[in-house]
Amino acid sequence: MPDDGYRYELVRGELTEKMPPPGDGHGDVSARFAVALGRYCEDNDYGEIRDNAGFQLETDPDTVRAPDVAWIAPGRIEGFSSGYRPLVPDLAVEIKSPSDTPRMVVDRARMWLDFGSQEVWYGDPETTTITRYRQGQPPEILTEGDELNGGELLPGFTTPVWRLFRRRR
Repeated sequence: MPDDGYRYELVRGELTEKMPPPGDGHGDVSARFAVALGRYCEDNDYGEIRDNAGFQLETDPDTVRAPDVAWIAPGRIEGFSSGYRPLVPDLAVEIKSPSDTPRMVVDRARMWLDFGSQEVWYGDPETTTITRYRQGQPPEILTEGDELNGGELLPGFTTPVWRLFRRRR
């Protein structure tokens, strides 16, 4: 991998440049999603989360992509792996970067769904909204006054949208 300050993903055997590592605001919001989902997993002994972990989505040529946060349903993974797991997360969480265009957001969400994720949550720190993408349904936009629930995917998971973007309202 080049040592040039950029992050890369492997898409059909080709290195694809990502933007430089995200800034503090992006990291804060990503961590809030990871903490909320992590608490849910621990409290309910239900599923696993990963933070910025790569998943091998295709082979020959290889595609390795990494959502900001991933949730994997119970029983799909066990133990520690030093490499990329050959699976698709059930839930991919992406946090919008300032340089992301609306087309990039939709394309990334569609990519996860096309590979088999059941849901994609796209958090936008600038608008304090979450766009929820699900297989076979139109996108749903949740604003800071809404509650995000896990539906059938994450039974009993619920949190105010605003809490995923900041400590106090």
